[in-house]
Amino acid sequence: MAPAPAVQSAGAPPQRPVLAAFPAMVPRQSAPPTEEDAPLGVQVDQLIATHDPDDAYTAYWLIANCEIFNRDHDRMIYDLEEVTQKRNMIPYRGMNDGEKQHDTKLCAGMNERMRVSRFDYLAIAVKAGVSGAAIQMAAEGPFGDHSALKTRPDDPLVKEWKANVLEQLSKEADSGDLSTLNYLWVQTLTGDELIAKDPALAYRYAVAQGFIYGEINGPEALEATMYAPEGQLMKTVVDLSAEQRSAERAAAQRIADNARERHRHAENAARPAAG
Repeated sequence: MAPAPAVQSAGAPPQRPVLAAFPAMVPRQSAPPTEEDAPLGVQVDQLIATHDPDDAYTAYWLIANCEIFNRDHDRMIYDLEEVTQKRNMIPYRGMNDGEKQHDTKLCAGMNERMRVSRFDYLAIAVKAGVSGAAIQMAAEGPFGDHSALKTRPDDPLVKEWKANVLEQLSKEADSGDLSTLNYLWVQTLTGDELIAKDPALAYRYAVAQGFIYGEINGPEALEATMYAPEGQLMKTVVDLSAEQRSAERAAAQRIADNARERHRHAENAARPAAG
């Protein structure tokens, strides 16, 4: 697997999700500043016009990043050099002056219609199974109001939203999507208003990551050893019986098998048709 780029650009999320100590979803960052940047509305319209769910997700992030910047006058930038060169624990940093100037100009064009429409673009990506989209919908909360999970848990609309998001997250985890597995293993370990605490599922999702990374990068890879079924981490943070561990390990292997099959199909689809 190729390493993630040092600084994240639009439409290219890192191929390796951040490890368990920092499970937040990595946003699709705005592209590096250029003098030829089209206005925000034009960029969004061009992305949506392709009818590609991946582009809809990029459009969502363009608007979401601008909302964060307009509110805070800063936002976190995914930059792998924070880890590889500066030895920080997490690959994020604040914006530099050039990035702030870029977003000041770009995000001045955001209006209320765009702000609200981002949820429609996110829903398109979630429905299509775009990696990371369901995680971001979970982070946004029902219709952009995460507090509704706590203040209106019995609201039929909130309950429907919650059921749909949980179903999509479970589906993507079972398919072997690494970002979703990474997110769910931490969330099921701790629990919150959206995702119930479930140590057995946490073990399953963590071990599945280890199996998948072991196939991709070899059995000595960091993730493969960290999430080993009988490794120190799994023994320390998850209290399960031997029978439970055996059952969840088998479920984790099925997830890894699904990931392998999905990868095989993707490779076959990418091969040019025989002439």
